Amino acid sequence: METIPSFQVDHTRLKCGLYVARKDVLGYETVTTFDIRMKRPYHEEVMETGSVHALEHICATFLRNDELWKDKIIYFGPMGCRTGFYLIVNGDVDTDTIYPLVERTFDYAAEFEGEIPGATPKECGFCVDMDLEKAKEDAAMYYNVLIDAKKENFNYPKPRKPREKKTK
Repeated sequence: METIPSFQVDHTRLKCGLYVARKDVLGYETVTTFDIRMKRPYHEEVMETGSVHALEHICATFLRNDELWKDKIIYFGPMGCRTGFYLIVNGDVDTDTIYPLVERTFDYAAEFEGEIPGATPKECGFCVDMDLEKAKEDAAMYYNVLIDAKKENFNYPKPRKPREKKTK
């Protein structure tokens, strides 16, 4: 089997940031997947499931209600490794274009007050595993990464060239 693109990224060198993970053409449409990397793999603790779950509900609701983007949002959901989220949007979109939306989303999540959207047994499969305070803390940390971003926060690390073996 071929290795899928997301497993070809060197996660040991990956920083927190906002990356174009892939672009797929479906018929006549392009779909862009963004890697919202909130935790640096193998350098920071992963997010707790209660934080991930609360952020999924808060951010997905915000994104699907954003006046400029709501009709282009396909999916927002967590990575299994709990280091971030995927955002899938309709269109051939670059990081510079999506950045203001992601910044607004995490600013909103960091300051969120009230009941978490969709957090009842009728609306969610396991609503008891949500931690609003931890979610706000994680969102604020990521928002600070975004507002103080550098080039390495927007481009996947380039693959290292294999070392040549020395000949005797």
